[in-house]
Amino acid sequence: MNTPRGIRNNNPGNLDKGSPWQGLINNPSESRFCTFKDPVWGIRALAVTLITYHDKRRARDGSSIDTIREVIERWAPPHENNTTAYINEVAKAVGVSPDMTIDLHNYDTIRPLVEAIIRHENGRGPLKTPNTWYASEIVEEGLRRAGIVKPVKTVKSVPVTKETAGATVTAGIGLAQLADVMPQVSIAMDKAQGHITSGDTIRIIFGIATIVVAGFIAWSQVRKHQQGIV
Repeated sequence: MNTPRGIRNNNPGNLDKGSPWQGLINNPSESRFCTFKDPVWGIRALAVTLITYHDKRRARDGSSIDTIREVIERWAPPHENNTTAYINEVAKAVGVSPDMTIDLHNYDTIRPLVEAIIRHENGRGPLKTPNTWYASEIVEEGLRRAGIVKPVKTVKSVPVTKETAGATVTAGIGLAQLADVMPQVSIAMDKAQGHITSGDTIRIIFGIATIVVAGFIAWSQVRKHQQGIV
């Protein structure tokens, strides 16, 4: 498979020469399109171009460029592209209708938009990523350099309420007071073990009963401490 021009130039958006982009290198064999030193810079330039449309340019009706249709009409005008097919393909990838208002500063919007443009401009590549040419990390870094940072997922904290605070304190008290009665329980357990291992039915029953009583005493002591009785 021949490598597409945009991929060879590390310029997957096929941006024309003219702007002094960061990451440009001289390529005498390329007459029209920019050549970047690596694809991260090319992806950055693509993303910055789209954000500039959104922030500073106007659609044909004079409104802000804030739909897939308006973005692609500016990006790929009909005189050299099948703009309608381009719009539909990109809108499907982003998961919106062509005329739905979008925010190109939103990571979850601009990332699939950029990847869909890369795929449309260069055809299907060898990878299973959405753009089919670059690993996810390369796209992510290109967007980061354009000022669009992937949001960090955070674990939702448990709110501090009367109930959660009370449960924490109660648990702390219970453990502390249980430590006070554990020596007594341990002594009872040692005595009970002798009965249980004796082989005599009555002594076994007595040993089990001793363990149950010791456990009840421990529980009672903890409850008393919690209620402020002792």
